[in-house]
Amino acid sequence: MNKRRRVWDMLTGCLLTVLLFSMVTQAGAVLSSKWIEVYSGSTIYIDGVELHPTDVNGKPVEVFSYNGTTYVPLRAVSESLGKAVKWDGATQSVYIGLVPGMKQYLLSVCPPYQMEYIDTPTTITMAGQKYANCMTGGWSLYANAIFNLNGQYSTLEFDVGHIDGKVMEDSTLNIYLDGELSFSRDLTGEMMPQHISIPLHNALQMKIEFSDCSNRYGLGNIEIY
Repeated sequence: MNKRRRVWDMLTGCLLTVLLFSMVTQAGAVLSSKWIEVYSGSTIYIDGVELHPTDVNGKPVEVFSYNGTTYVPLRAVSESLGKAVKWDGATQSVYIGLVPGMKQYLLSVCPPYQMEYIDTPTTITMAGQKYANCMTGGWSLYANAIFNLNGQYSTLEFDVGHIDGKVMEDSTLNIYLDGELSFSRDLTGEMMPQHISIPLHNALQMKIEFSDCSNRYGLGNIEIY
């Protein structure tokens, strides 16, 4: 902490400011602003690696200390630890990780860090029903996507089926957790979409694999908790 300065706290839209300076009444949250004196120049390290925090627009955000407490940018630190952050302006609330009552879709909160012959169309249609938040195997003998779950999730849910209008040849869906086969399902052209729920056991890594798929089968409404 190499310098001392005076800061005008006007970032009422910032999550950190809301946490620090909101005054809550029974009728709702009311924000206020004030002058404070802080120490700046602190450095954040996560697992020995220096973090250079930024806001949602990529601009650097400063770390500072006030009254013996160090304040850090909530979003930057949480996301570096693999936790999504959501701000609810209506209730002046910050959610780290799961949001009660809100669905979490795999491709939104935990996108794959590696994909081979995998497509992620906006929607697919299976048995006349349209599905969003999708993943399909591409034109390859083996198509797969690998996800870094970081031990944060317990359940994967999705609907799997044959994509309307595609060749009705068989395939197989395999899901591996930490390198071990955890789920396998034979897929046929005549099958109706099936809803699947898989325990993840807080695995660190997950691989979703279509064998001999050729873009005939897909997963829809892929949720993770």
